Order: sequence, then C-alpha cells, then structure tokens
Amino acid sequence: MTPPEAPPRRGLVVLVTALVALGPVSTDLYLPSLPALTRDLGSDVATAQLTLSLFLVAFACCQLVYGPLSDRFGRRPVVLGGLVVYLAATVACMLAPTMEALIAARFFQAVGGCAGPVLGRAIVRDVWGRERAAKVLAYVGAAMALAPAIGPIVGGMVEIWIGWRANFALLILYAGAA
Repeated sequence: MTPPEAPPRRGLVVLVTALVALGPVSTDLYLPSLPALTRDLGSDVATAQLTLSLFLVAFACCQLVYGPLSDRFGRRPVVLGGLVVYLAATVACMLAPTMEALIAARFFQAVGGCAGPVLGRAIVRDVWGRERAAKVLAYVGAAMALAPAIGPIVGGMVEIWIGWRANFALLILYAGAA
C-alpha cells in the first residue's frame, strides 16, 4: 500500500508561481508604456522596441547558465542572486535618463529575472519529485495563464494614472515580495 500523496505546500506553490511569472510580468506590465516612454526619452519606436527584443534575447540565453549554476551552488543562493540583479536593474530602468540606459537596464533585468522561471521549475522537481511535480506545475501553469491577460491592463492603468516609470516601481515591489 502506498502512502497518500501529500498536498502541495501552498506558500511554496505561490512563491514558485511568482518566480516563474517574473518573465511574463516583466514584459507584459510595461508594454502599454512603450509610446509614453518613447516620447519621454525622445526616441523612436524602433529603438524603444529594443527594450523588449534585447530583454527576450538575454532572457533566453541566460536560461542556459542558471541551471548549471544552481546545481553547483544551490537553488537558494542563485535565485536570490538573480533577484538582486533583477531588482538593481529594475531600479535602473525606473530611473533611466535615456533610451540607451533603459535598453541596457532591461538587458540586465532579463539576466537577473531569468533565474525565477528556470529555478522555480527546478524547485518544483526537487521538492515534489517527478510524479507530483506535474500536479504542481499544472497549478503554476494555470496561474501563469493570467499574467499575459492581466499584465497589460494593470500596466496601462498604472501608466495612465502615474506614468511609465511607476510600472517599474511595481515590478520592484513584485520582485521584492518574491
């Protein structure tokens, strides 16, 4: 007789979901602000779109690095290091005086933010094993389906009420809570 399956620890599932959502939230929240930040920083649309393109390139490439780093040094120090880089870069995004500075800060935001999704999934496999991980990842996936739907709405409202820099302040709060 096999022992009954332990339910997923809710707090850890919420944390993992927040970590995995870091990438989509970082892109979807600020997208409605692209026209405003383009005007405010005196740039053109093509250059402003580099803030998204380079973010995605860095996010994709750094996924190859975080797995081996976390295997060598452990999940916690690597995810915390990634969050520190993400937070510092997000502060730089919020305070960026030029489009070039914003592009560079977004690049480093992706470098740090990539730790969340990569290590969030690894943590699920570590804690719940192969069989139960599928159930937890289903919870995470269901919650993740909301990020692309809610992010632009919240980001647009924040940009209208407070301004485009406030979206980065919101990302600071989100990552700080994680």
